[in-house]
Amino acid sequence: MNRRATLQVESINMPQRSSLFDLTARHPKEMGTSYLALGCAPSDHEIEEYNVKHTVEFENTYRMEPKKRFVAERVEPIMNDVLEKHLEKVSYEPIQCSILAKTIVSEIKIQVKELDFERYKIICLVDIGEKRDQDIHMGSRCLWDHQRDTFASATYENHSLFAAAIVFAIYFE
Repeated sequence: MNRRATLQVESINMPQRSSLFDLTARHPKEMGTSYLALGCAPSDHEIEEYNVKHTVEFENTYRMEPKKRFVAERVEPIMNDVLEKHLEKVSYEPIQCSILAKTIVSEIKIQVKELDFERYKIICLVDIGEKRDQDIHMGSRCLWDHQRDTFASATYENHSLFAAAIVFAIYFE
């Protein structure tokens, strides 16, 4: 936001030269005057006025227990359906599977959030790997409250790949 001020300068005995504009092409009435445009930066007060963020403050509820607990038995069928829908006829290709994993994660999160588990942060991870007669162990660690926080997991296999999905539900007090 720049302010512009225009200052009219009466004819001064100075030659008019401009490197940007052809001054001879101006209207004949204006030939006797020159215009000088000045720009100035906004003051600190104006900047503060523009950047005021109106934040909404909520009172603490002090609710330590969720009204509706996260139920893994309701989430696991969703995960199995999404994995099967996306991976049923897919052969393992690293780049395609990495894109597919992101798609699966976002779809699982959307469907789990539709179950409306209030005040739970939903974290979803999907790993897809090539099946080659190997054994794999997966693990995860996080700091959580064992009474309120929980998880749900699902796996899928086809002729060329395996997939493991896990959804963590962390209660936000």
